Amino acid sequence: MTEPTTNGTDFPDSNHAMITDKSDVKRRKSSVKVTVENQEEPKLKRSIGLFSATTMLIANTGGNGIFIASTAILYYAGSPGFALVLWVVSGLVNFGLSGCFTEVGLLLPKAGGPYFYVMQVFGSLPGFVVLWGFLWMIMAPAWALGGYTASLYIIKLAFPGCTPPDMGVKLLAAALLVILMFLNCLYMKVVTKFQSVLSSLKVIAMLIIIIGGMYKLSDKRYREQLPLFWEGTTTDPGNIALGLVSGYFSYGGWQVITILMEEVKDPIRNVPRSLSLTFITVIILYTVTNFSYCVVLSMPEFLESNAVAVTFGYRLHPTLSVVISVLVALSCVSSLNVLILGQPRMVFAAGCNGHMPGLMGMINRKYLTPWPATFFVSIPALAMLFSGSVVRLIDAMSLYTCMMVSSVLIVLLYLRWKKPTAKRPIKMPIILPILELMLSTVLICLSIYQKPLELGLCLAIVAAGIPVYFICVKWKSKPKVFLRFMERSTLFLKTLLYVESPAQ
Repeated sequence: MTEPTTNGTDFPDSNHAMITDKSDVKRRKSSVKVTVENQEEPKLKRSIGLFSATTMLIANTGGNGIFIASTAILYYAGSPGFALVLWVVSGLVNFGLSGCFTEVGLLLPKAGGPYFYVMQVFGSLPGFVVLWGFLWMIMAPAWALGGYTASLYIIKLAFPGCTPPDMGVKLLAAALLVILMFLNCLYMKVVTKFQSVLSSLKVIAMLIIIIGGMYKLSDKRYREQLPLFWEGTTTDPGNIALGLVSGYFSYGGWQVITILMEEVKDPIRNVPRSLSLTFITVIILYTVTNFSYCVVLSMPEFLESNAVAVTFGYRLHPTLSVVISVLVALSCVSSLNVLILGQPRMVFAAGCNGHMPGLMGMINRKYLTPWPATFFVSIPALAMLFSGSVVRLIDAMSLYTCMMVSSVLIVLLYLRWKKPTAKRPIKMPIILPILELMLSTVLICLSIYQKPLELGLCLAIVAAGIPVYFICVKWKSKPKVFLRFMERSTLFLKTLLYVESPAQ
């Protein structure tokens, strides 16, 4: 469609101005509308409401450790009573930390979470290092471990009395990863609704355990054990600190909401509310669930079990252990689904900012989801799954989490100092991030003291990101052959995946 010519005025030439056919006018207006719509760029869709955000957070906060092995806190506490105190304190510490993350996230409301915050405040290199560490120390291992755990519980239903074949577990885990990956790429709206159902199963499993524990209290033999709940309580400051470390990580996973910030409806309202509802729910449920474990199981039984929920169910009734196994298996699938839904958004944000190939910052034009970023993360996750290296990374993952949390707290304090008048939808008391940063520093020091080899591994992986940054990001005058290869590859994959850079 050509623009009408003008003769020096604001009006079109008379030869072009007269349109007598009304249908022609309507047709031209329609063609203008279609042209404008076709030129619109895609962007991430805000499809996560308060209920969806809360159910995702409940599913991912703490993962499924409450069913598998919540024994470390009890071991360091020395008694069930003090272990319950540590569960409550650890939950409140994480609740306060989530408030600090929310303050920064609403001040810098873009996808990417900690990576984006650090990059915006401290620059390109620190941001890339956070991203690099998150990819290799959090994302890929978490996907591999989540898939393996879900697969293990599913297969154990078919092999109740023996150890299932490891390769079979890994193959099913890989299938789960791929299926959930494609579901999140193609049917995100449906997946977020289905996620609500899966999250409810985790709550149902805990309610069954809680009801079973309360039922056992009707038996006088079990009630007589309650006064003994505080016997053996530790007075060693080191054990108390290590118990807090274990509890600190037992509530991890809620940070995914900061990565999904661009896809939450009305984030100023829904992010704080979803976090508040989540922590009120999980602190109560986790504490009472552990109380029920301690009512029914002796301390040696609790500490020796690597699937404490199943052991608990078997003590009540053999059939109940099967029911709990099914619920735990589906809860594991739920947690894995949240990881696959949320974590690729950090890679997507890096692609938009030039820290990843431009293809990573594109979304599918039809489904409005970051296909390239999701597919990319699955590659190292599957490699770790089949190599078996993820188990060796678990302690290093915890250490890196502390380092990443500390970086966000430093960002918050820096912004309070440099931008004191910036509009903050939520503003936490300044003492809270200071205390959280002190606690995080103590946890890092304890990790260094307890696990020096894991510290070395963590630092080596993070430090490897520095030369990668200078070679892949900072170095602009790369060989023309390489640039042409990247351009052609990007164009081919862009066409194949039907993706486009989103509207800013």
